Amino acid sequence: MTRAEGHDSSGNSYSPEKKFIESACSYKVRPLCRIGIAFAGYILWIIVHALLSRSLCFIENDILNAAVAGFLALVILLPLWKLVPGVTRKLGAENSLIVAAVTFILFCPFLVIAFSSGLAYTGFTFRWIQFAMALLLLATTEEVICRGFILDLLSFRGKRIIGLLLSSAIFAYLHMNNDFASVSGILNIFLVGILFGLIRFLTNGLFYPVLVHWLWNLVTGMVFGWSVSGYTILPSLFKPVLRPPWGGFGPEESILMTIATAGCLIVLAKRQMDNGDHTQVRDLRLF
Repeated sequence: MTRAEGHDSSGNSYSPEKKFIESACSYKVRPLCRIGIAFAGYILWIIVHALLSRSLCFIENDILNAAVAGFLALVILLPLWKLVPGVTRKLGAENSLIVAAVTFILFCPFLVIAFSSGLAYTGFTFRWIQFAMALLLLATTEEVICRGFILDLLSFRGKRIIGLLLSSAIFAYLHMNNDFASVSGILNIFLVGILFGLIRFLTNGLFYPVLVHWLWNLVTGMVFGWSVSGYTILPSLFKPVLRPPWGGFGPEESILMTIATAGCLIVLAKRQMDNGDHTQVRDLRLF
């Protein structure tokens, strides 16, 4: 496989069109160019996000304001993202059944805890819909930045494992200032970042990473009423009767999250090996 080649989730090779960074930068300096573009893009996104947030001051709620402003600010990343070849296509929704299985594994222990500890119905309002849509925008923004823009930029010389690990580390770092942040919570978010990245590789796009990310925040925070990565002010359909077995950061800091995420990663790796599809495993340098 040449440096310019990639593979889709079925193992079929494809050759992305030659991008600016390949033609304008020598082979040795391309990693530095990629780092520079990634850093510049993220700083520009922060600036545009802040400007849009002020312009949208009529959206008084902080979460709703940040969701809309952050999503709209993604437009600043698009021209920079086009400078490099992607590790997969940007849109795609392949291998739906395996994604469904992985999602079930991730959610299963928390569904058991939610129903065994008891749930008290609190009511449904239009505000719930507003926040649900806000969580969708937030999930889309985080996935485009971390599993899209940054992962593609930092996959130096076609080695997706580098982009996967670095983008997951950045994803975890972005949660370090959240309320009640803990070591276990940040480590679990790093693992989840790897999981979402592998889902992108498997499905050939960002659709399923966004969907699973959104469903996690929606179900844990706005259905079961738990804290979501330190956020405790989301409207919820239910409230837990008994206190769940984790702290204020939410289920993301629990050992159950570690076990469930590790189980998902094992299933994805085993699925590729059982089907004789060693291409992605080899590209990731996992084995």
